[in-house]
Amino acid sequence: MKKFILLLAFLISVMSYSQDDLDVDGIKIKKHIKVRDTGGKTKLVLNGYGIRDKMWINLYVQALYLIEKTDNADEILDSDETIATRLYVTSSLVTREKLIKAIEEGIEKSYKGDLEPLRDRMTKFMSLFETVTEKGYVEFVYSKEDVKTYVFINDKLTGEIEGLDFRRALFGIWLEERAVDRTLKKRLLGK
Repeated sequence: MKKFILLLAFLISVMSYSQDDLDVDGIKIKKHIKVRDTGGKTKLVLNGYGIRDKMWINLYVQALYLIEKTDNADEILDSDETIATRLYVTSSLVTREKLIKAIEEGIEKSYKGDLEPLRDRMTKFMSLFETVTEKGYVEFVYSKEDVKTYVFINDKLTGEIEGLDFRRALFGIWLEERAVDRTLKKRLLGK
């Protein structure tokens, strides 16, 4: 009987663990995360997730986390709430240089407005990228508390960029009407 109770407790713990994770292309995506910010740790909920592919090659799995779920991209972009996205690299084709170039092009394509005030911050942002390897991840966290976007590579903080306008430019890559991948945008919005 004791062994049965131990086995049952183990199965329940495994089930509760697996209920907080999703498996997407071999990547475990958490349904809830806590992000570090000046207010301590802010709990965010998974809004949506999807795979970014190009020419039938999966490049990365992306997850978008918000304070509260919504399928309205404009509402997300116009907000000043804490937000996070994780890009789990799934291909060796994603190099530091290619990721930097894709982010820069994505901002230029999707940002509505004059990019000149963002140029210095974009340059600083691009310098924050260390080597990104297959099976690693990059995380961008905007904190409402101090109006900064933090860059983490494999859970290591590499730097921060100030400004609500930068938040919109960065997350606009995936959420603006001219997003880099319309299918990924729909999935990040939980559609």
